[in-house]
Amino acid sequence: MASSLRFLPASRGTLLKLREQLELVQRGKNVLEMRRDQLVKEVFAIMDELKKRPEAEHIYLEAVRGLSRIRSMRGEHDFQSFSNLVKPPRLETLLVSIQGVAVPEVRIVGSPDFSKIMDPEYRKRLENLWHALEAMIEIANKEIAIEKLCSQLQYINRVVNSLDKNLIPQLEEIIKHIEERVAEEEIEEFVRIKMLGEK
Repeated sequence: MASSLRFLPASRGTLLKLREQLELVQRGKNVLEMRRDQLVKEVFAIMDELKKRPEAEHIYLEAVRGLSRIRSMRGEHDFQSFSNLVKPPRLETLLVSIQGVAVPEVRIVGSPDFSKIMDPEYRKRLENLWHALEAMIEIANKEIAIEKLCSQLQYINRVVNSLDKNLIPQLEEIIKHIEERVAEEEIEEFVRIKMLGEK
């Protein structure tokens, strides 16, 4: 870009346009930096919520172990019979906006129906497992959100770095170069007019 800008005419009009362009680029960079700060805050807020993950995993593993124990004690036939009585949950995946970033999220539209299970022990074990799964779904949603937000952060960082290290310095260099050429031409013009005046 710098090489192509060097062929611009050295005039006050060119300087004005380049300064406007530089101001626009700097404002854009400032907006991106503010956006980056917002995304960083959001990521840290979500990461705070993810501190519950070890506890949720522990509850989930306990629920699985509890169901496995009753399954091994009562036999596979009982397990299959009771499992078939459960009306499965209804889930849907939709896109939600977090700080303007589209993030896929799993929503529980309908919980499973355990009402047909008359055995209280089996019912309790299955309900425990479902509650543990609900927590794990929520954690998975948070992890996907962090992944998407971090991806957006990386993109913004690349753009800001490119503006900082390439475009802004190039524009500043060209502006300085044209300012020098304009100043030289004005001095030459002044000397020429003075010489004509003396003649």
